[in-house]
Amino acid sequence: MKTRKVYVLNPSQSKRLIAKGVCGLPQIQAALESGKIFVARGSTNAYVLDELYRQAGIEEKFNLADYTMGQVIPGIKFMNWTTNKGKIYPEIILNMGKKEECMDRVKQLQKFEQNDIVIKGGNALDPNGIPAVLIGSPKDGGTIGSIQSIIQAKGLELICPIGLEKLIFSEISELQHLMGIENCEHTSEGFKCGIIPMPYATVITELEALEVLFDCEAYHVSSGGVGGAEGSVAILIEGMDEEEMQEIDKFMQEISAEPVYRPNQ
Repeated sequence: MKTRKVYVLNPSQSKRLIAKGVCGLPQIQAALESGKIFVARGSTNAYVLDELYRQAGIEEKFNLADYTMGQVIPGIKFMNWTTNKGKIYPEIILNMGKKEECMDRVKQLQKFEQNDIVIKGGNALDPNGIPAVLIGSPKDGGTIGSIQSIIQAKGLELICPIGLEKLIFSEISELQHLMGIENCEHTSEGFKCGIIPMPYATVITELEALEVLFDCEAYHVSSGGVGGAEGSVAILIEGMDEEEMQEIDKFMQEISAEPVYRPNQ
C-alpha cells in the first residue's frame, strides 16, 4: 500500500539531496567507471563534487564554499549579485574516477567523447523546466558561455543540478531578451547580468533526485519560510509501500543533519 510523507528542506539539505541523486544516475555511474565528468563551479555542484569524491574513493576534503564563482549573498540594503571573494578551488574533471585539475575547460572539453558528461548548475528554472544561468562576464559569457558550443556540437550530456527554490514564473525565452548588461540600469547591489538558457540540459531537482534513488513519486507542494527557513521547499513523497517509505525516511533523516552552507564573503 502506498504511503505518503512531507519533508520541508532548507537549501543546504536540498543541495545534498540533489547531489546524491545526480551521483545515482546510471550515466554518472558509467562515466565514473570508464569516462570523464567535468564539474563546473557552483554551490550545488560543490555538493555534487563532494559526493563524486566519496563514490570514487577520493579522500580529499575541501571547503564547499571554495567551489563557487558567482553567488548571491546579503548586501547592504538588498541581496547582492557578486563573486566569491575568498579562496577558489580549481575546477575538476574526474577521468575514470581519478581527479584531474582542469586549468582550461575549453581545451579539456574539446577532448570529451560520447558518454562523457558536463555538470553545470543554474540560477533559474522556468515553468517549462528550462534552466538558465546569470552571466556577468561580457568577455566569454562565464562558464556556460565558454563551453556551450562544444557541448552542443559534440552532443554531450549536460546535467543541471538545481533546487526548486530557483523556480521562476517568467519564461526564460522572454527574459533572455530583457536581461543583459547593456539592457539594464545597474542592479540594486552587485553587478549587472545577462542570462543564458540551457534548454538541452538534463535537470535534476529534489524531485528527480528522490525518484532516481527510490521507488517513489515526489511532488513539490510549497516553498518559503522565515527565521532561517527562507528558501525552503516542501516535498511530498509517495512511497510504493511501507518498507520503501521506511528506507526513504532513514535517508531523509541523514539529509536533515546537513550543516548550513556558509559562503565565502
